Amino acid sequence: APAFFIMGIGVLFSETGRAEKTVRASREAIEYELPRFVATITQELVASRDVLSMLETYQKNAGPALKRELFVTTADMRTGSYEAALTRMESRVSSAMVSDVVRGLISVIRGDDGVMYFQMLAHDFKQMELRKLKAQAQKIPGKIRIFSLVMLMCFLATFLIVIAVQV
Repeated sequence: APAFFIMGIGVLFSETGRAEKTVRASREAIEYELPRFVATITQELVASRDVLSMLETYQKNAGPALKRELFVTTADMRTGSYEAALTRMESRVSSAMVSDVVRGLISVIRGDDGVMYFQMLAHDFKQMELRKLKAQAQKIPGKIRIFSLVMLMCFLATFLIVIAVQV
């Protein structure tokens, strides 16, 4: 009985952690795609103020995580209030970057111009993306350094064996 109790607690913690990892992965996938999404909104705001059509148009080319969120949000927008649907999307994703986008879309729905806001947002998101990529690139040299050292030792061993055989 104690073994089953301990296994039950272990399964509980592993399943709880799995749900958190899934939500985190989905949020990171959405945040990864947001710079392109914001740039698209900036371009479309020049021609139109229809937020629903912007979301539906982008949904066709979005990644799986953002596509799923946009599908739920556009369906919610068709059946109810645009602002409430966007606010629910913000609470589902629970990301600061998505909150900034939703705040801008709500201001567009209320009649603001929004082009300058989204241009600044696109610039900020691009800077964040570059910082993330630099941090990711800085992690790689440590891994490469180990393999480079192994290759160097192999080359040295090859040369030393050849010299030893010739002498």
